[in-house]
Amino acid sequence: MYSEALALKPDNEAILSNRAGAYTCLEEYKKALEDAEAAIRINKDYPKGYYRKAFVLRELDKVSEALEVLKAAPEIVFEDKVMIKLLSEVQAEFNADNVLPKDHPEIIGFNKLVKWLSDGGATFDKIKMRYYSEGYRGVHAKAKIKKKENFLYIPRNLLITLEMSKEAPVGAQMAKLKVPLLSPKHSYLSSYVLQELYNKDTKWKPYLDMLPKDLSSFPIFFTHEEKKWLDGSPFLDQVEDKIKDMEKDYNAIAIVVPEFSKYTLEEFKRVRMLVSSRIFGVKIDGNKTDALVPLADMLNHKRPQETSWEYNEDKKGFIIEAKTGIERGDQVYDSYGKKCNSRYFLNYGFTVENNDGNEVPIKISLNEDDELQHAKKKILGNGISKTIRVSEDLTEKNMVHFFSFLRFVNFKGEAMRLFEFEIMENSSKKSDEDGEESFQCTNIPPISIENETECLNQIKNQCTVQLEKYPTTHKEDLKILETNKDLTYNQRNCVIMRSGEKQVSYYVDE
Repeated sequence: MYSEALALKPDNEAILSNRAGAYTCLEEYKKALEDAEAAIRINKDYPKGYYRKAFVLRELDKVSEALEVLKAAPEIVFEDKVMIKLLSEVQAEFNADNVLPKDHPEIIGFNKLVKWLSDGGATFDKIKMRYYSEGYRGVHAKAKIKKKENFLYIPRNLLITLEMSKEAPVGAQMAKLKVPLLSPKHSYLSSYVLQELYNKDTKWKPYLDMLPKDLSSFPIFFTHEEKKWLDGSPFLDQVEDKIKDMEKDYNAIAIVVPEFSKYTLEEFKRVRMLVSSRIFGVKIDGNKTDALVPLADMLNHKRPQETSWEYNEDKKGFIIEAKTGIERGDQVYDSYGKKCNSRYFLNYGFTVENNDGNEVPIKISLNEDDELQHAKKKILGNGISKTIRVSEDLTEKNMVHFFSFLRFVNFKGEAMRLFEFEIMENSSKKSDEDGEESFQCTNIPPISIENETECLNQIKNQCTVQLEKYPTTHKEDLKILETNKDLTYNQRNCVIMRSGEKQVSYYVDE
């Protein structure tokens, strides 16, 4: 209808402006921009023309140009609340997009990555990188992303796969000599990345250059003073176990593959953490594998899940799809799944406040004074002691196993018939390394009031012992998080980590 009106009055700025608005709603931005500019040419004092042009430029993610248009608008424009609102929003976006100067190494590096990806066939027109500070960044929507829309595609030739790492010089020797590894996929991919970091002709340079340089947020690199913020926490054992496991894998490779020895243990640890925090488990050509996926690995974590990803066989590449609509300007998140803060912190270098996936390890062992200990040991084989990670959700599988094992451990002789029939029926067999079968108590229901009381008392005692190891209480931790504004990033994560453990311990205790 506007087009018909323009046929009668081709030089009417109001009609041109209104048609620009219609084209904008249809996302036909080129036509909308032409009409807005035509309206301004006809009447340079027409406020709506500037509004339309700035709005379209903003939708096209040309925020700096939109800001210039608004600044060039006549004074009358700024008496309009709608115009004032747009100016405020555009100014805020401009500031957000320009936290780092255009000549900053991270901006230059990311622009090189974008060009490399585009030249290699990747498409990601609706997303952009936004820096909040040096080294801290997130992916944002630069246009509205619709539900079920594929907004990122990385072709197979730009993926670093596990198979690729096994075909490289070091990886090929590792596979040939069957190097015993605690974490095979991480070690193979790390060996490949290390080789490419030292390869001046590597095709992966734009991607490798954008991998984080500062890994100080990962607990395995914490200073002694930073670790003191975790005093009393069983998480410290996980950190030390992680360090030891990486050292074992490094030594296992270096012993049998001399070429690998030129890389230091510290280099290996750094690359191992980069790899383990960024790989995606995918299925390519029907085979399960793991891959590093440039740009896709830059999405931050958030629950509930807003996006999903997969390797698409038809498109021969990795895609990310929106599970819900994402508005322009919003951050685009991946979900790393429901995990305890110990896993987020150890593997990714962050924690989540009010995390409903938190757990705390509790060790349960047979009582040496138990008159049935010999019979129980015979049934359990080598599994006479278990450390189970417990949570606040009693329906979780690990909690069902936890209570099942507790009931078995606290089982008394007077219920032998129940022991022989019901307990054995609700247990499963498992062979150990020597081939001996033992029973895994995984689904034993409540046996008796006496047995259940024994179980709950044992839990209470274990949690009380654990809580006494911390130098601060749960309430004190919450107060620190609320009032101490001088905490460093690592210190705050430590307090969130330990407070989450205490919350679970208090809950189970109660």
